[in-house]
Amino acid sequence: MPSVSEAQVGSVNGQIIKLAAHGYSAEIASLGASLVSLQYQGRDLVRSFDPQHPRPVFSGAILAPWPNRITDGRYTWDGEAQQLPITEVDRSHALHGLVVDTEFTVDQHSAEFAEFRTTITPSEGYPHHLQLVIGYGLEADGLRTTATATNLADAPAPFGWGSHAYLVAPGKQVNNWTLSLPAHKIQLTEGERLLPKEVIEVAGTEFDFRAPRELGTTFIDHAYTALEFDAQHLTRAVLTDEHGVGSQIIWDATCPWVQIHTADRDEPELDRTGLAIEPMTCPPGAFNSGEDVIRLEPATIHQASWLIGPA
Repeated sequence: MPSVSEAQVGSVNGQIIKLAAHGYSAEIASLGASLVSLQYQGRDLVRSFDPQHPRPVFSGAILAPWPNRITDGRYTWDGEAQQLPITEVDRSHALHGLVVDTEFTVDQHSAEFAEFRTTITPSEGYPHHLQLVIGYGLEADGLRTTATATNLADAPAPFGWGSHAYLVAPGKQVNNWTLSLPAHKIQLTEGERLLPKEVIEVAGTEFDFRAPRELGTTFIDHAYTALEFDAQHLTRAVLTDEHGVGSQIIWDATCPWVQIHTADRDEPELDRTGLAIEPMTCPPGAFNSGEDVIRLEPATIHQASWLIGPA
């Protein structure tokens, strides 16, 4: 196994760790433990980015100790009101947790596996002490991410996981790709602030992808739930071109929610050029509503895992 120093390449996104095995190649940045690129037999499975430039729109980042938004950055935990810094200024929310811009330490590295570690220390709005360990491993079926959180303090902490990979299929635009997503419900949003609203059935709406169909010009920036899991307790979202070639992400019931975003942006190089498929343990606004928030007890470990592979 090569030493970490031999494996690392510096960039504005920290150190870049390269993996290669089973026909796959991957790059992971230590900044946010972010997935930079993933290819199978030379074909992109995620929308990659140049690690010599700032990471665009959270690409590939790990989201913790909450995914998505906390409305106004305010929530109450065990009877105590908390106010987080507002990190999504235009919508006035606390967005995507506390570690997206954290420099993780590289603990292990081999040709097939890398492990990244960081600690969340008590801070404004989140007075808790956690350890996060993110493992990336290449397997025969793809790249597996295993995310492990441990509560290092003596009081329970609110917690949630998410990931932020943009999957791709051959071609340049989401519009030409077909999505298969076995989700029966979707959470609606309100207004420009994307405030979370009621959860409804997808049947009869433009958001129903239980049967594979082309995305076309549909705009999606919503959380889905009521997912179908198979006999192995797994579910998957599959993105393909007209020939059935593309990528998929597979996860288990630890993440009963998934955020889908068609990556609508002003920048031409980013606009609808990937589909964000983000397994989550809890929905947007969970710290406000309490829905599916993990109560991470002292000395307790929580783990989630997902795999990105070819379709």
